[in-house]
Amino acid sequence: MVVRLRLARFGRTHTPTYRIVAADVRCKRDGRHIEQVGSYDPIPRKDGTKEVRLNSERIKYWLSVGAQPSDRVNKLLGMAGLVPVAPQQPRTLRSIPKSQREFGTSARSSRDACAIGVIGSGMPLLPIKIPSAMRLSWRGSP
Repeated sequence: MVVRLRLARFGRTHTPTYRIVAADVRCKRDGRHIEQVGSYDPIPRKDGTKEVRLNSERIKYWLSVGAQPSDRVNKLLGMAGLVPVAPQQPRTLRSIPKSQREFGTSARSSRDACAIGVIGSGMPLLPIKIPSAMRLSWRGSP
């Protein structure tokens, strides 16, 4: 049985609160869980802080027996000092507004190349050719 530390959503519509739970991978997000090990309120208070409550002893236990934290829980545990802080994922060009993008000097057409680069690292942008068989169409036609 593979166990993950993940968030289970509770609360009202447009007012979410999350429980940090140890759950079997095969169970639904808000379904059956093994143990609740914390809670997270993503809505900031008036002073701008978000509330996170963790049972550090139980979290350390679940990590020691091989439970894998989800990405968001891993980030929360890293901020609490229970696990090493995960490196920040590089941003792709599609997540940056066109007016702020830096394009490489490539003569390829924009249809045949996709520029991917790490923002703020000083690395050059690398054009990567995407085969036509891998292109996706939003209308479902090839």
